[in-house]
Amino acid sequence: MILFTDIDGVLLGKCPETGRITLANFAKEYLQFCIDHFDCYWLTTHCRGSIDTVIDYLQPFADNELLTLIRKIKPTYFKTFKTEALFGDFIWVDDQPTAYELMHLEQNNQLHYWYQVNTRHNINELSTLIEELYLITQKAD
Repeated sequence: MILFTDIDGVLLGKCPETGRITLANFAKEYLQFCIDHFDCYWLTTHCRGSIDTVIDYLQPFADNELLTLIRKIKPTYFKTFKTEALFGDFIWVDDQPTAYELMHLEQNNQLHYWYQVNTRHNINELSTLIEELYLITQKAD
């Protein structure tokens, strides 16, 4: 199964104390779990065909261990809407698809493939997502 992941609002959230952008809690665990169980792709405005832009964007928030994980995820390319890059049997993790992207998913009976995570509102939300993804991997076996 393919997993597409966003960065802002998923890997990067807001610190509850300061309101500053920070690496979400459980980001490393999330990426490691995804890499171990899925064919992973970046689906973010920070990656339009090149992993280098993702590394540049996340480097201020990442240590060497996280950068190693980041490099294992494949780039995607889309012109206007992220749904242009979706293919196969997928899971899409994103905080806020556009109205058009949600309509596209709905019209193609794919809305249930989207998992909403918003670490700007809950810095710990990746922990819950890992549990949900674990259940999916168990059903697939």
